[in-house]
Amino acid sequence: MRITLISTYTHPIALGLRYVSSYLKSAGHDVEMIFMSSKRDTARPDWGDRALEECIDRVRERDLIGLSLMTNTFHRACFLTERIREAGIRTPVIWGGTHPTVAPDESIEVADAICVGEGEEPLLQLVEALAAGRDPTGIGSLGFRGGGAFGVRETVRNPVRPLERELDDYPFPDYELETHWVAGRDGLEQARPDNLRGTLHRLRIETTRGCPYPCTFCNNAALLKVYKGKGSWVRRRSAENVIEEINKARRCFPSIEAVNIVDDLFFVRSEEEIEEFAIKYKERVNLPFELDAFPNTITEEKVRSLSRVPIGLISMGIQSGSVDTLKNIYSRPTPIDKIAAGIDIFHKYRIKAEYHYIVSNPYEPEQNVIETMRFIADHHRGRSVLRVFPLMFYPGTPLYDRAIADGIIQGRDHAAYDYMYTGSLQFAKHDYLAAWLRCVLSLRNVGLPRWACHRLIDFATHSMTRKLIDKRWFGPISYGTYQLGRKLVKNLVYQPFIKPLTYLRRPPRYEEVFPEDEVTLPRNNMGMTDAAGGSDERAKALAYEAIQRSERRRRLRKTPPPRARWTVPEINQHALRYRPVALASTSEETLASIEAGDPTLAAAHASVQRTDGNEPSRARQPLPLIDPEPPKES
Repeated sequence: MRITLISTYTHPIALGLRYVSSYLKSAGHDVEMIFMSSKRDTARPDWGDRALEECIDRVRERDLIGLSLMTNTFHRACFLTERIREAGIRTPVIWGGTHPTVAPDESIEVADAICVGEGEEPLLQLVEALAAGRDPTGIGSLGFRGGGAFGVRETVRNPVRPLERELDDYPFPDYELETHWVAGRDGLEQARPDNLRGTLHRLRIETTRGCPYPCTFCNNAALLKVYKGKGSWVRRRSAENVIEEINKARRCFPSIEAVNIVDDLFFVRSEEEIEEFAIKYKERVNLPFELDAFPNTITEEKVRSLSRVPIGLISMGIQSGSVDTLKNIYSRPTPIDKIAAGIDIFHKYRIKAEYHYIVSNPYEPEQNVIETMRFIADHHRGRSVLRVFPLMFYPGTPLYDRAIADGIIQGRDHAAYDYMYTGSLQFAKHDYLAAWLRCVLSLRNVGLPRWACHRLIDFATHSMTRKLIDKRWFGPISYGTYQLGRKLVKNLVYQPFIKPLTYLRRPPRYEEVFPEDEVTLPRNNMGMTDAAGGSDERAKALAYEAIQRSERRRRLRKTPPPRARWTVPEINQHALRYRPVALASTSEETLASIEAGDPTLAAAHASVQRTDGNEPSRARQPLPLIDPEPPKES
């Protein structure tokens, strides 16, 4: 089968889609990936006409088209799906990713089919059914639109499959660049390390799946409901398997400078597991290392073990410094003293930290916001990266359901669909107390003493102050002051004095040379109008082209070419767990390697009786599936 998978995300990371692609390729199918990314973070489709035309041309002769999306790329996915159909293409379009999982009813109104939850095995079953001419509408985790390309009269929604437990058996994500295309200014470009916006400079790795905490603002709460009774939600890969993936990527792509663990909960591992990972990582990788942390899972012993590796950054979601907000609004079982202890531990071991807060919550009393400001004044220590996000009601989350019931939003929170909320947009949409909270964070971050922060909070929350400046103009004025202050510090202090000293110790990393690729901030649309509009427009277009050529040369100098070709495995060991008959049509050499590495598959092979006298063939045949028993909850 010929399949094209399209990423609608603004950044061409798309780790989940890469897993699906690798899973299908290693089962013998022809898969291409198209990254319809953008040079800026936007929820709107902003691709050029040529990129769209070439994308349509590449999917015209394919047998299945898959799109991956989140809520804030819903408009982009709708636009692409409509353009595919307007081009007269009748190939089925299936959507997958976070949004179809948490908002399946909305998604199935547009796509021919949707995949709810983890998509590797459901997509392979769908492809096999289509290739064999079988009815695919009973496959678990999939839904089919009535009147769509799959020929069902009424919409079909199947229950999700049990969760997959053996993560080590999955093929590594797909980085076969010769089958990947990236949207550029002049159309689709063959994927290269220098046009993937840092994807092959800071390698993203998934070492666990799932998070056990049902925070009401997070789509993980919706996923927990989707997979209730389907097995243990939190699953881990072995340290050896993770190290193997990192080193395979490094052998192929010398451009890799750092590793970013994208897990919700890396610290969910035991202290012994963290110790084992740290030893192996130090000995065999030893690149700068970034990860996320949940306060409840942090211990000093775990951080001490990890401190032996070059940690680049640990991100921790604090969200609020109010016990009431954490417990009664966010359902977040995080004691304040655990959060404070985590901050102290990171400071003790001199680990660069990033802290996240949520503001502008209509359910949060003002007193709780003030408590958070007091917490910041008391407990933040040393410089850190700060992220302050306005609350958005994402579909499927408990806060979304509550906001619908209370009439705060009607049908959907349009901000969740229409904005990325990165960079300056975060600050511009803050309310009065949220703006002061960010101010206290920034001042504490540069070393303002605790007592001075508390006096500032007293001033900001005093009734007379609020009467005078808690007005509609305060937000724009505070935003402008913030931006001016940032520019002054950056241009007058950081650039001339601090930055050169940093680079005396080490060369600059890719994300420091091209920060727009790693920390993507909203920027003005750099698309040019048609040159026929006059000499001024032509001059602008020529200037822009010169800038683009210069930027490409800089990226090429910073990005060494691949050293070797990335390849997916010839055999999908995970898929064979459901298809032991497939072993009867597999080469003896491959069977020997499977049996040596996996006793379970070896036993499955032993149970298969060959019914013909011919030599085994590598050609895949339609195979009966063995659905697993739902594993017990743990």
